[in-house]
Amino acid sequence: MTTAASADRLAQVEQALAPFAPDKPGLAALVTLGGEVVFERYLGGAELEHGVPVSAATRFHVASVSKQFTALAALLEADAGRVDLEADIHAYLPELADYGARVTVSDLVHHTGGLRDQWSLMVLSGTPIDGLIRQSAILAMAARQRELNFPPGTDFRYSNTGYSLLAEIVARASGKPFAAYLDEAVFAPLGMRETLVYGDASRLLPNRAMSYRLEDGQVRLARLNYSNYGATSLHTTPRDLAKWAAELLRPRVLGAGLIARLTAPGRLRDGAPLTYGFGIMRDVLNGRPALTHGGADAGFRAAFDCYPDENAAVIVFSNGQADVGAIARTLADAFLAPATAPAAVAPEAAAVAKLAGYYVSDWGPGLTLEATGGKLMVSGGGLPAPVAAKFLPDGAFYLFAPNDRFSQTPGGDLIQTQSVGGLATIYRRTERAQPTADELAAYAGRYHSDEIDSTYELAVDGPGLSLSSLRFEPVKLAPAGRGAFDGQMPRLVFQRDAAGAPSGFTVSTGRVRALEFRRIG
Repeated sequence: MTTAASADRLAQVEQALAPFAPDKPGLAALVTLGGEVVFERYLGGAELEHGVPVSAATRFHVASVSKQFTALAALLEADAGRVDLEADIHAYLPELADYGARVTVSDLVHHTGGLRDQWSLMVLSGTPIDGLIRQSAILAMAARQRELNFPPGTDFRYSNTGYSLLAEIVARASGKPFAAYLDEAVFAPLGMRETLVYGDASRLLPNRAMSYRLEDGQVRLARLNYSNYGATSLHTTPRDLAKWAAELLRPRVLGAGLIARLTAPGRLRDGAPLTYGFGIMRDVLNGRPALTHGGADAGFRAAFDCYPDENAAVIVFSNGQADVGAIARTLADAFLAPATAPAAVAPEAAAVAKLAGYYVSDWGPGLTLEATGGKLMVSGGGLPAPVAAKFLPDGAFYLFAPNDRFSQTPGGDLIQTQSVGGLATIYRRTERAQPTADELAAYAGRYHSDEIDSTYELAVDGPGLSLSSLRFEPVKLAPAGRGAFDGQMPRLVFQRDAAGAPSGFTVSTGRVRALEFRRIG
C-alpha cells in the first residue's frame, strides 16, 4: 500500500501512535487513496470509566470541522432560493443590533463580517465553558453586541458566532430544525449514517467518545456540555467522514459545480483573496496542496485533510487533546507521494538579537521576543507558555506551522501572515510602560460592559493590576504600552475623560477587539 520511499515513514507512524494505550484517551486515524482505505487504526479509550475502547463505531465530536457542513447548508438554501448570500443578515435575524454597516450572509461564511467570537465573549462574561451552553444563549449574546471588530468585508477574523448565526438562518429559511436539515439534505444522500448534529446535551448518544485531558500524567475529564450547533457539535466517525472526503475530491452525489463553489476561497470587498472558502480552507500542508480544516473543543481534536492532486484524505480524531495535526502530517508523509516542505534553519545570532523586543497589535496581548542561548523565545499573545521560534531560509520565523509566519519590516515591526484566512496582522514594536503608584491607583475601580452584562473590578497588584469578577478568578495584568495592560488572554487599553482621569477601557482578546467597559465606581 505504500511506496518503497515511504517505508521508513511507517516506523514514524508507529512511534506517533505508540502513546495511545487502552487506559489513556483514544485516537482514530484513517487514510484513503483513490477512494480506498489504505490505513485505519483505533486506539485507546472512548469511555475510560467503563473501559470502553475506541472502535470504528465510536462517534467523535469534531468541533470546527462542523463548519463546512453548516456552510454547505447555506449554499443549498441559496440554490433553493430561500437564502440570498449577499443579503444583509438582518433580513433573517432582525433581532441583531444595527451595526451601521451591511453584514452579509457571505460574510458569515468567510469570517469577514467582523462579528465578535462567541467563545471569547462568554469567557469574558464569566460563563463557564465547561457548563451547559445553549444555542439560545449564544444568539442572545450575539444580539447584545453593538459594535463589530472591523467594518464588514475589510478584514478576516475567525468567528464562531458567524457560524452559529448561519445555522439559525438555515433553520429559519428552510423551516426545519438545523440537525434535521443536514441529515435529510446531506448525511442521508451520502450514506453518512453515523453522523449527526448533536445539539441537545441531554440526549443519549450511542458509541459517543467522552472528553479527557492529561495533566501531570493523570487523566482527567475535560467536560463538554454543548447544546449549540453551526460552529461545532458535529459527531461522526472516520469512516463516515471519509465518505464526505470522497465527495469533496470526486463529486458524485451533490454535483461538481456545488463542490467547486464550496471549496472556492472567498474575497474581501476590495477583491483581496482569502484562503478560506465555505467552512474549508485551501492550504499547503508539508508541501502538498490541501483542502483542510481542524477542530478543537475541550478534549476533542480533529484533523480533516484532503489532497486533491492525489485523490487522498487523512482523518485523525482524538478525545484527549492529542496533536492530531502532527499525526495527520506523519500519515500523509507515509502514504502519499514525497513532497518538499519548508525546512527550518539555524538563525544567525545577530538576526535573533535584532528581533528581541516587545510588540503589540490591535487584537490582544502583546508579544515578547527574547534572545536566549541562541534561540528566539516568544511569549505573550495568548500563548500558555514560551515557544522557541523556528526560522526559515528567507529570515521569517514561525511558532507552530510554516504557513503561520512572522517577518520583520524595515521599520522594525512584525507582520504575521496566517494560513487561516491568509491575511496579515501587524505587530508594532513598542516599549513597555512603567506606571507610578499614583497612576496605578487611578486605574483601580469598577467597570461595566452592557454588551456582555458584566462588571469588572480593578485593583493595584504590585507593579500591575488585578482584574476580578464575581464569575471568575482574578487575572493578573502587567503594564504594557502607555495606558495599556496585558493578561494571559485580555489586553486592556484605557480611555480618559476631559480631566485626564481613566473613564473606561476596551478589551481585546484575539477574536474580540475593543469591547468597551465604562467606569461605574
